[in-house]
Amino acid sequence: MAFQRVGILSIGEMGYHWARLLAGHGVEVLTYTKGRSDVTRRRADNAGARSVPSLARLVSESELVVSIVVPSAAKRVAAKVAKALLKAGRRDFLYLDANATSPMTAREIERHLSPSSANFVDGCIIGGAAKIGKGAVVYVSGPQAARLLALEESGLSVKVLGPEIAQASAFKIVYAGLTKGLQGLLVELLVGARKLGLLDEILQQYDKSFPGLVEKVGPSIAGLALHAARRAEEMDELKRTFRHYGLTAVMAPASEKLLKKIASLNAGEASDTGERKGDILETLELFFQRGLLQEK
Repeated sequence: MAFQRVGILSIGEMGYHWARLLAGHGVEVLTYTKGRSDVTRRRADNAGARSVPSLARLVSESELVVSIVVPSAAKRVAAKVAKALLKAGRRDFLYLDANATSPMTAREIERHLSPSSANFVDGCIIGGAAKIGKGAVVYVSGPQAARLLALEESGLSVKVLGPEIAQASAFKIVYAGLTKGLQGLLVELLVGARKLGLLDEILQQYDKSFPGLVEKVGPSIAGLALHAARRAEEMDELKRTFRHYGLTAVMAPASEKLLKKIASLNAGEASDTGERKGDILETLELFFQRGLLQEK
């Protein structure tokens, strides 16, 4: 049976597209915007989400709460939801953490939620925000993961990875190493090509040697102007995951370092609709003009 009321924390770019898709399928979308920016509040309105005055109200009215926040906020949000659940006295409550976090973080989130008796589902999103409902997949794991298949009646594509908490987080964080690694590598090389006056020529050769690669990665590079800091956090989660399992990551720390450099440019501006602005060439020129990779 489809969900009738879904809470989303929070309405960023990804949350906006989730909310708009669900609302378009007749789902009442709730959110909590206290302490959030004016942009976030306007974005929630534009997505058709109803803001409620407290987290306790959110969990009281929602059948499912979905956490879509930056990795560093995932545990804090889960702890606040657990507290709100205890206050509201809710039972048989579903909580989906759909963030790009490590398996260790997923297990910590499970521990945060345990006192509230919430049904925790570990999850991740593979695909860009604009592809929600158009090819992006929500992967889920845990004992209650199959219950999330009901989201398919509201336009989402859902795949159950297995019954273990942290399977989805592990899947996402390894996948993210490829996507963010490609973004970082291409940005570095293309900024270098721009400096050397060979940008058009190298793009043509890349397309000849690796057809479709730049076209595929380009939109996510455009997103770095606003989301580089979040993606740097994902690489930190990957680095910590490898360390936890006795491996030493080499590429992830390098990608993290470059993404932090991009974030420090403060080149992005959030929109009221969560839509991205600019293309790969405009973004690369913006990074170049702001001095990315240039020695001071």
